[in-house]
Amino acid sequence: MSVEAAFEFLGSHELIVIATASNDGVAHAAPSFYAIEGRTIYFSTSPKTHTGKNIAANGNAAVAAGDAPDPGQTWSDAKGIQITGKVRELTGDQATAAATKLRANYSHLGDSILQSHFFALEPTSVDYIRNAPDGDEEFEPLGVDWTREHY
Repeated sequence: MSVEAAFEFLGSHELIVIATASNDGVAHAAPSFYAIEGRTIYFSTSPKTHTGKNIAANGNAAVAAGDAPDPGQTWSDAKGIQITGKVRELTGDQATAAATKLRANYSHLGDSILQSHFFALEPTSVDYIRNAPDGDEEFEPLGVDWTREHY
């Protein structure tokens, strides 16, 4: 598998979960609309939210998405992705470009998406977890052999 396949898997999801922590180590997770370009993940949040305040405090975040097996499938068909990285708030033309990407993904939000603040997460670590024999690490929860591919 490749890191491109991992990001293709991420892009197949409606929402991601963004996890942040305060400088005191208090964790916070929130679902979010998002867009991907290359390996950059764009999302929006208000600076007044826990997510926005935590990003302002330390600039670190993680995102995750996963799939449970569909009816008729087994746990060996499940997949997940975990990404950690540095986050920066976007302004000017970069914020406008991010808004355009998110509006294209979520047309039902209309122009209201333009009233938000936009951020970019640049990955420092990507872990793609699936049932395959060719990864970097193997482990066995739920009686299934899983593979973690680290990029």
